[in-house]
This record gives sequence, structure tokens and C-alpha cells, in this order.
Amino acid sequence: MAHYSEFTQYLTVAIDHVCSPRYKEMFEVVAKDPPDSVTMEQRTLLYLHPNNISWYNGDQRQNVIEKIRSANLKWFNNWLTGYNTGQPPYVKWNSTMEQAVLHLTNLLFRIDFGDIITSDESYKECRQIADTVKGILMSVIESNPITIDQAAIPYVQILLQILFYFSVDNELAIYLKSLELVNLMNELLRTSNNDNEIHLHAYRILAVILAEEDLKQLQNSDRIAAVFIDFIKNTIDGGISHAGRLHNILRSLKALTQHEQIREELIKQNGSPLFLRCVMEDQDLLKAKLPALEIILALGFNKDFAILLKDNTKFMSYNRTLASSREQTIQRVATALIWKLEKDSDIVVKKIEDEPSIPSGTKTAKKQYDIMISYSHSDTELCHRILASLEKDNFNVWIDSHLMHGATFDAMAKAIENSEFIFVCMSDAYKQSSFCEMEASYAIKRQCRIIPLVMTSNYKADGWLGVLTSPFIYIDFPKLGFDKAYEELKKQIQLIRMNHSTSTVIKQDNLHHNIIPSVNDSSSTIIKQDDLHPNTIPSINDKLKTSPNLDVKKEPRPLVEYPHFIDRWTEQHVKSFLLDKDLDILLPVLDGMDGQLLHQTYSICQANQQAMFLSFKEDIVKSQQTTLTLKEYLTFLKEIKVYIPYTIGNQLNSPSAVCNIM
Repeated sequence: MAHYSEFTQYLTVAIDHVCSPRYKEMFEVVAKDPPDSVTMEQRTLLYLHPNNISWYNGDQRQNVIEKIRSANLKWFNNWLTGYNTGQPPYVKWNSTMEQAVLHLTNLLFRIDFGDIITSDESYKECRQIADTVKGILMSVIESNPITIDQAAIPYVQILLQILFYFSVDNELAIYLKSLELVNLMNELLRTSNNDNEIHLHAYRILAVILAEEDLKQLQNSDRIAAVFIDFIKNTIDGGISHAGRLHNILRSLKALTQHEQIREELIKQNGSPLFLRCVMEDQDLLKAKLPALEIILALGFNKDFAILLKDNTKFMSYNRTLASSREQTIQRVATALIWKLEKDSDIVVKKIEDEPSIPSGTKTAKKQYDIMISYSHSDTELCHRILASLEKDNFNVWIDSHLMHGATFDAMAKAIENSEFIFVCMSDAYKQSSFCEMEASYAIKRQCRIIPLVMTSNYKADGWLGVLTSPFIYIDFPKLGFDKAYEELKKQIQLIRMNHSTSTVIKQDNLHHNIIPSVNDSSSTIIKQDDLHPNTIPSINDKLKTSPNLDVKKEPRPLVEYPHFIDRWTEQHVKSFLLDKDLDILLPVLDGMDGQLLHQTYSICQANQQAMFLSFKEDIVKSQQTTLTLKEYLTFLKEIKVYIPYTIGNQLNSPSAVCNIM
């Protein structure tokens, strides 16, 4: 049946029946003792009417759905609470009951199809239903600590599907996070005997509520990627009847691609050809095509995959046609991908590194803007309040107030290059945005003065955002309150400006492991900006205790031999390795690490080489008042790679693996 927009007399009758007490009574009768077959009245009321309402997509749809919610949410929650304990014997879920529940939940909760919640009362009822569902699922786990009873599988599937629908709504997603569902989802994954439906729903919920630390504890990113790849392949092959599900799966996977481990697994397991098919074959710009293109953009932060993608001429040509689309959301992602692959490259970074240092005594040219604000549009209200205060204090601020599209990525890059400070407005929404990741990464590459701002309560940056912002001092607006946080922000700006204006400059040629020129040296010295981050340039008044010609005696070479398998190293083995390879400059940074922690550090470096290089340099400057050279950093990665175990399938597929799908 096709979607239709005309509001007919039949729809009026169907809506009235679904909102009537008779509907509730009939549903509860069927639920209590599900028959093998239904009467014509039951079929009409429980199946046909809800199905036809679901297909209506006219301008009155939102009012219709809210009317149905108002009539049915409260009693549905009461029914869940009263008849579904999660204890055996379970509610009978034969095909009759499954159809009745499916039609009702689709009417009440298909937020993923755009049926937004508009009333406070509906939000209240949905939160209570989420509480009820959590309680039932916990009871199921208590009754099935080893493996979920087969009779309870359909029951668990539908309850998880309801939670997934809730996860699509921003306000309800926040509420789900407050319910601390991660452990419950893990238990369902463990006890479900690899039921694919349960795994898919659980992973889609986790996609929204997981923090980076939670994902590390899961230790099964390979399974997560495999489940999504399998479902995507099956739904693509299933044809048009599965189109809605394909969109939902891709949208959930897009949320998961904020995590480095998931990105790496999707690439390793050759999921990219499926995403390319969704982009190039799907006819609906905003269904499968858009989230698939967003996933490809997220994977583009992997350098090796970006090279393969850039060499795929057929995809790049097609993506350029999307960059001219009238649909701005598609245009935005397509142009971002072009910018990421063709302009935000290592050539840009090399050009920055090759720029000559500013001669001593030369005044730095004033930037066009005092501040560039990098933020997610989900945090617009607070960002614009900060903007208003800054402009009131006569700061010249660049901010993108509209969705980026067309050439505005070039404008973003120019704004970063021409701003004295970059404010990174941190939140879950910021971290989940590939566009925000592009901005923050480019600001790091340009070695800008970054001030991270915490935008949401109790937010702790992790993943790529945590790595990029770890060297800097955060200003937490929710924790401090707006007025106090804003004053702290201004003090931070003033402090950085003061340090910069009174900085001593030390030439790279004079700056080696343990040799630092004296502040009292009569010759002018320069610290190049790519050796010390601007936020940490030492003041002339800082007392450097190291004498200009005093070479601190190195520790004697160790006699301890370290195993070839890095995960077996002790802290002493790590120390021995660094000294043996003349990498003693890294001793303070890696102090206290054993082999497993060093292995994890190497993995993070591989995923974010430039960001980790900057982070290492920052720590070394603070601890040793010297700097880490690029050669030393690359030597560290080269030497440690020998001791990293090789896993079959760990290499990227050849370019033909991506191109052959075309």
C-alpha cells in the first residue's frame, strides 16, 4: 500500500475507533488469552484500522498521532505493568498477539518516522513506560540468568523495540541515559543466545546511550559491526518493503561511528561497499542515502580509508552531483566529504609546518576575528547567549548560524585560520557530529589557541574529542553557572594573551632533549609554534632551572630483556624499551604503564597520530621544559610496532574491494 495524504471519512472512523474504550477492551481480551485466529471485528479494530492510520502522511498526521497517544498511552502502561511481570509464565506471544502489539506500538511510538511528541503529558507517559519496560527486562534477566527462555524472546524483542523508538527523541534519549541501561543491555546480549533481533535492538539503544568508556568495557566492537553489516546487507536485498528498516539501522550505526573502535571494525569487515551502495542506489535522498553518506564521512577520518575513497573515481564523481543537490542536508554532507578528502589533507598540514617562524621582535599580525565558535546546532541556545555576551564586550566573533552547505566549509577553514581563539563547545551532540570533528581537527592541525567549553551538565569529553581537548583547560558553563563561567572565560583569554605577548622565543636548533637556553641569554630566542602549543608558551618571568649547557646524565642502559609480545611487558620492561631505543624523552609521559597500557596507547596514536603528537609534546613541555620532535615521535611508533601482535584481517582491503561494488 502506498502512502496517501488525503484525509478521508474512513480515516475519521478508524481514528475514533482506535481512540475508543472498545479498542482497549478488545486488545486486553486478545492479550489475556490470544486466539489462533481473530474475528472480523477484532481484525478490523486491531489490525486494519491501525495499519491504515499508519499509512496516512497528510498535514493532519501529527494531530492524529497525538490524539491516539492521549487516548492510549496511560492504559498501555497500566497493561504492561499489570500483566507483564517478566516472570514465567510469560505473556503468550503467538502471531495474533504479536500483530496486535506491533500495530499499537507503531502508532504510539514510531518517532523514527517523524511522529514527534508535542505534549508534556505524552512525554510523562513515555518516561513511565520506559521505567516499566526496564523493570520487566530486569525481571526477565533475573528469571533467565544463563539463557533467555525461548518463550520470552518475542516479548523481549518488542520491549527493546519500544526503547529504541524512544532513543530517537532527544529528550527521551536523555531520560534513557539516566536509567543506566548499559549493564541491562549487556546482560540481554549475553543471555539472548545471539538472537539477531535482540542484538540489533540492544546495539541501536547502546548507540545512543553509550559513552566511550562503556564501549571499551563491551570489548566486542567486532560483533557490533558484524551485526549491523549483516542486517544492512539483508535489508538491502529485501527490497522496498524493508526500506524503512534500512534507514533506521543506518541512522543507529551513524551514532555508533563516533567511536573509533566501531569505525575501524566497519572498515576491517569490509562494510564500506554496502554504504556506497546505499548512497548510489537509494532513490530517497533523506532515507538510506543521507545516513549512509554520513557514515562514509565518519569513516573518512581514517587516513587509509580516505585514500581508497578518494581513488574511487565513480563514487567521487557521484558525490559531486550530490554536492549540487537542492536538498541542503545531502548537499552539506557531500561538500563536507569533498572538503575532507581533497582539501583537509596532509598537504595542508605540511604547508603549516613549513611556514617560517616569526622573527624575534616582530609583532604578530592581528587576526581578523578574536574568536571562532565551533559548536553543534543542538547547543544553539547557550552558544548564542555566550555570543551575545562576547559581542557586548566588543569581541569580534565568527559563528556559523546556519547549516553549512556549498562553499561554507572553505569559510569555516578561513575562520579558523583567521581567528585568535577557537572555542570548542563540547557536548554529546558535538562529539557525534562529523562536521564538528572536522572543525576541531582542523583547528588542532592549525595549532590554534583552543579553549574548550562544556555545554551540558556532567559532560566529560571522551573518544576523539577527549583526545583533542585533553591538553587544554575546560570552562564548564553548567557547573559554574553562566555568569561565573563567562568571567572565567575572559580571564583565560587575558591570561593566554598575556603569556603570548611576553613569551620568549627559543629556536628549534637550540632546543634538544635536556639543553634549554637560559632566559638571561642576551641573544633573542624563539619557540616555533609547532613546537609548543600557544596556550603553554612560557613567560619570560618563568624560572627555567636547567642551565643552557648542562646535559642531564641519562640513566644507564638496562639489562632487563623484554618479551617480544608487548602485552606481557611489565612497567620495568616499558622503561627498558624506551631507554634501549634512545626514547628516554618519553619516560615521564609513559610513566607507570605496563605493556597492555602501552599497547592501547599505540592504538590511540594510530587512530589520531597528529592529536597524540600534540598531546605528547604538551606533557613533555610541562614535565621537562623541552619538546618532542616529530622524528622522535615517529621513531617511537616505528620501534613499538615490531612488538604489536598481527591479527588476520587487520589490513585494509585493496582499492578494488571498494571499487568492485560499483
